[in-house]
Amino acid sequence: MNKAMTADELIKKIKKMRHVMISTGTAKGLNHEETIQYSQQLDQLMNQIYFKHPDIR
Repeated sequence: MNKAMTADELIKKIKKMRHVMISTGTAKGLNHEETIQYSQQLDQLMNQIYFKHPDIR
């Protein structure tokens, strides 16, 4: 069973994913497949916090 993440857990994941994406983009380029994957994962996390925790806005 999937446990719903708290807002704090999502924020931590967002910060970590943002760091990974920026590091990868710096090292491999913004158009690299890996950077794009991290960007898409970050988008998903951002959507989760936006829709599941509207009080964070």
